[in-house]
Amino acid sequence: MGSDSGLWGAVVAAIGLFGAIYTGRRGPGGPKGEIPVGAAAEVVEISGQLQVSPAIWQDMQGKITKLEQKVDHLTDLMEQSVSRENRLRELLRAAMAVIRRANRRLDAAGQPEEPVPADLTPYG
Repeated sequence: MGSDSGLWGAVVAAIGLFGAIYTGRRGPGGPKGEIPVGAAAEVVEISGQLQVSPAIWQDMQGKITKLEQKVDHLTDLMEQSVSRENRLRELLRAAMAVIRRANRRLDAAGQPEEPVPADLTPYG
């Protein structure tokens, strides 16, 4: 994944931070009640530092970790799809070479050439 994983990590961290701020301003326990009701849901800025209650931080860290895992999984799926597509293109090129070779042999034998199907021509 290379340098893209660092960028994704920063994006996910920023989303998590915004979520923590939003949750902190709304109060503990969202619609699902994931944050314990007794947890202090304070988001305070002291001398330029943002401080969040441990319950919110742990909850958001869990969500961020899940998002990172999902992004990694989707990246793996994309890489596999690209690999499959490249292999299919190679197979198609090989098939086209066989068709062309067969047409050259037919031409050399004096028989009429069979046309290449129009839907295969762009891949040649």
